[in-house]
Amino acid sequence: MDISGQGQDKHLVAAKNVQYLPNRWCMLNPNATDLSKLANNIDYACTFSDCTSLGYGSSCNNLDAIGNASYAFNMFYQVQNQLDLSCDFEGLAMVTNRNLSQGTCNFIIQTGKYSISHKVLPGIVVLLSGFIFLLL
Repeated sequence: MDISGQGQDKHLVAAKNVQYLPNRWCMLNPNATDLSKLANNIDYACTFSDCTSLGYGSSCNNLDAIGNASYAFNMFYQVQNQLDLSCDFEGLAMVTNRNLSQGTCNFIIQTGKYSISHKVLPGIVVLLSGFIFLLL
């Protein structure tokens, strides 16, 4: 696919050295008993993450109810950088090491947290110090 739109045969290039968080996913707890809270928790998870893949015609629209809940919970969990507290949903969810992806539906893992290289940081500090000095 030519991404320039001008016939220049320019293509996407894969990113290098991408780091991901550990292989952990958030799923509906099969032992959850109070499913009356499920709809509100799925709504919360999708409000603060991206559940568009669950929509009609999308890659995950063929999941069952358990898969839908797990997908929503996992998206929220990943957006929260796999923070343990972000996979509870009033006791309805649990963390698993099993990849929940199925068919065309990919249960993502968040890319690693961004950190500034120790080689770059001193230069930024000097630059900011000079800028502050100019303001004074």
